[in-house]
Amino acid sequence: MKRALVAMMLVGVLATVAWGYEGVIGFQGGHGAKALGMGGAFCALADDGTAALWNPAGIALMGEQAWLGGATSQLFGLVGYQYVAGGFSFAGYAVGIGWANLTAGELYAANAYLGTVGVKIGDFGTVGVNLKYYSETVDDDTAAGFGFDVGALLPLTPEIAIGIVAKDVGGTTLAGQTVTPLYGAGMALKLLDGALKLAADVELGGMDFAVRDLRTGLEFVLIENLAVRAGVVVPEMDFAGYYFTVGAGFSLAGLTIDAAYVLMPNPGESLVLSATFTFGELFAPPAPTE
Repeated sequence: MKRALVAMMLVGVLATVAWGYEGVIGFQGGHGAKALGMGGAFCALADDGTAALWNPAGIALMGEQAWLGGATSQLFGLVGYQYVAGGFSFAGYAVGIGWANLTAGELYAANAYLGTVGVKIGDFGTVGVNLKYYSETVDDDTAAGFGFDVGALLPLTPEIAIGIVAKDVGGTTLAGQTVTPLYGAGMALKLLDGALKLAADVELGGMDFAVRDLRTGLEFVLIENLAVRAGVVVPEMDFAGYYFTVGAGFSLAGLTIDAAYVLMPNPGESLVLSATFTFGELFAPPAPTE
């Protein structure tokens, strides 16, 4: 009985991992220091190794190259959240695979395995799809199920882009219960030749499209290869419960390392680290010599 009670408490914490979403679909909330440093306002950007968790259309923006990415955190000091992914883009198409893992002691473990396909459609933008397999174990009881995500990234001008995503559409089920779909829409604005990025996302849940989180963030490149970030999150549209995020990123020769600090007062603050490595520069042909 005591073990079951502890497991229920841990699952309650994991529900908060998703910034307000339900159960094991904590994975709906996304992961990665670049995104979370901007408050999670990443639907219209989704341009690093965690793109599939935010908007699967983003993997088609990685350029015609191979890439690897991942993120790690001990959320609230209680819940381990790991993510690794890799992919390749070619001739306007992109494919990727990923694995996400949540653990809380020995009583709770959840995994998500993702296969992602993205396509660039001329000047229209990019579209992408995730096929996901979930598994969840709570106190030795295991459940599993499949899910789908679909997303699009649409550049309106060179400076303005919008993103839309629908997560767990088509009736994802776990242990006989249907997972609540999550919908998101975002806009990103690039200024100062891309040195300053402003973004805002709104997320809607369920068939009634009830407003969930409101997220805003910015990124500013201080000097070449060094960026700082900040964001504000309004969970469940409760403006009295808003919290901040901050972060920074450094890139060199195809490797980008990011860190973010999520200043959530309850259940606690979280440090998130992530990295993305692109092989394009490594294997690019040498520049011609005069």
